[in-house]
Amino acid sequence: MSLPYKIVSFMEGRVQVKSDFFKYICVSEAGIESYIKSHFSGVISVKVSKKTGRVTVEYDPASFDVKEFFSFLASITSETVLDMLSQWDKENGNEQKEEETGEAKRRFILNSLAMGFGISKILPVNALSALTLALAMPVFKKAYNSLKQKKIDVYFLDSSAIAILALRGTPISSLLMVWLLSLGDYIEEMTQGSAHKAIRELLDYKNEEAWLVKNGSVERVSVELLEKGDKVVVYTGEKITVDGVVYDGEGLVNQASLTGESNPVLKKKGDKVYAGTYLEDGKLYVIAEKVGDETALAKIVKIIEESAAEQLQLQEKAEELANKAVIPTLALASYAALTGNLERATATLIVDYHTGIHVSTPVAVMSHMAYAAKKGILFKSGRYLEIMHKVDTVVFDKTGTLTIGHPTITEVVPLKVSEEEVIQIAATLEQRLTHPVAKAVVAYAKERNIELLKREDSQYYMGLGVEAKINGVTYYIGSSKFMEHKGIKIPQRIMKFREEMHKKGESVLYLVRGKVIIGLIGFTDPPRKESKFIVETLHSLGREVILCTGDNEGAAALIAQKLGIKKYYARAFPDEKARIIKELKKQGKVVAFLGDGVNDSPALSVADVGISIRSGADIAIEVADVVINESLCNLVEAFEISDLAMRNIEENYKINTIANTLGLVGSFFGFINPVVATLINNGTTILIGLNALKPMWKKKFREIEKIEQQCEMFAY
Repeated sequence: MSLPYKIVSFMEGRVQVKSDFFKYICVSEAGIESYIKSHFSGVISVKVSKKTGRVTVEYDPASFDVKEFFSFLASITSETVLDMLSQWDKENGNEQKEEETGEAKRRFILNSLAMGFGISKILPVNALSALTLALAMPVFKKAYNSLKQKKIDVYFLDSSAIAILALRGTPISSLLMVWLLSLGDYIEEMTQGSAHKAIRELLDYKNEEAWLVKNGSVERVSVELLEKGDKVVVYTGEKITVDGVVYDGEGLVNQASLTGESNPVLKKKGDKVYAGTYLEDGKLYVIAEKVGDETALAKIVKIIEESAAEQLQLQEKAEELANKAVIPTLALASYAALTGNLERATATLIVDYHTGIHVSTPVAVMSHMAYAAKKGILFKSGRYLEIMHKVDTVVFDKTGTLTIGHPTITEVVPLKVSEEEVIQIAATLEQRLTHPVAKAVVAYAKERNIELLKREDSQYYMGLGVEAKINGVTYYIGSSKFMEHKGIKIPQRIMKFREEMHKKGESVLYLVRGKVIIGLIGFTDPPRKESKFIVETLHSLGREVILCTGDNEGAAALIAQKLGIKKYYARAFPDEKARIIKELKKQGKVVAFLGDGVNDSPALSVADVGISIRSGADIAIEVADVVINESLCNLVEAFEISDLAMRNIEENYKINTIANTLGLVGSFFGFINPVVATLINNGTTILIGLNALKPMWKKKFREIEKIEQQCEMFAY
């Protein structure tokens, strides 16, 4: 594809380009910088801003090929993005992170020492003023950068106040302001560090395994045992666990986790595949080129960490209003200065609404995300805390979410062959599939010590069934929808069997040889112990609950009635689930969808918030925006935590607005001097910053404790 970009500036030795592509690709700034440096000779430095989408390259004109650089931009593909991820040196990225992480702490320590010098009066006033101005350089730099972008914001106000106070010979007031600003940065850094650690620990929830091809057989092994050159096979719905090249087979690979592509990509012999992507359909045999920490998958934790600090809509609106107050504040300060009262002018400049919002919001988001992580809930981005709070409709898949996800085979009806043959053929077709019903059929055969046969040319139809050859004969197993899809007629006699099974609440699988139905398999999937309680609790929280399942009308109605769900959709297959959610969104509803299977991925993708259970299929976990523990009680906790987070943020905004308005009025009319104005403005920032840390120091919340106590009776 041709990358849409524009040249911001181009001169000998320096080029700057801008593209939204750099904002949204899942490669970090350090990853892009590393890639450009390693692929182009003559590069002196690279600066990347994902916030603005700008890439600035300083180069040696004698050795840098400008034409080649623009050709690169014109030919970027999703594979280029994956290559960036795969080649980026993780250790360098971590070192950079550690370096950045310690910066605020170092500044705070230096400012604290300077405060000690100021209070003890060890240094003369002039020396202390010079020290204050030196320590305020990070603030001055931010103000300078804002002015370069033709913005007058809070950093300009802070810089002006610090400079005036220091130059007027009142360095203690100036130093106090610098110290409080550094304290706010340090608190934010500590909170984000705790949240990142919790997220890292949570993301290590699954020991990955792969199917290793060895000496003509296939065995399940830990990915830690894989080496470069090993051959692995990947089946439908599974995660690809190595970076490598396809040497046999073909399939549709979902690369959204790494490239953001909405559509799966066809991979065949000779194509590259990457760890962390998913096989939606087909079967791939892959030779491993990179394993473990060398793969693109090893970069996922960092990507999630970066997205966690994404600005909320609420924050954007509040910061926009705060920035609009900057000009009136400057006008008031200028008026006070014209009257000859520099103290009033300085005190007025010190007060701003932006700092408190800017510091407390990411702290609140990260602390609540960390709190959620300790409860086993992963929010993949801070903005999903905000969206979860707004959700008014929760759509549930049935199998594995409202039900235990371990269907029980309740009945086998042989029609043209023996009961043992029905079980043997059905289990052979279903082997190695991750769907709960497939697992139940295979387990049923194993319980009866029935040996499975070899299958060939197997093909999985998502949400419908399986087709394969056994001893050269074509067999099918699946739902009535699958029969319709394959043009297989269901005789009246078999329909009567089916209706009787439906009346008992059973779902039915059809086993077909050629075009003839040779057996029926009935199964049920009982509700989870906590499902009814969860539905009732969501109703009490003002959220509508809807059931959306691929099961027949009888099974869907029965489970809905048992759980107290008023609205349900039966025979809703993958595309239909997605269509239903789109329709609900058109009605103005904010929709969360909870599912755990391969066939849930389309619905998870289109929902405002996609939620998956940790024990679900890999692709469902990857596509989901929020991942919860095995118990559905975690779902209610996720809603409660999002509500707590938004209440905390709104509370902080109110405190910030009231305190700073009083400070601004008091400063302008001369009731408050610069020292008190500094204490009010920065003290408020620290106060709401500490309040934003509430999940870290409070530990227990009444709402969460109540859920946990009620859920103890449902412990498995």
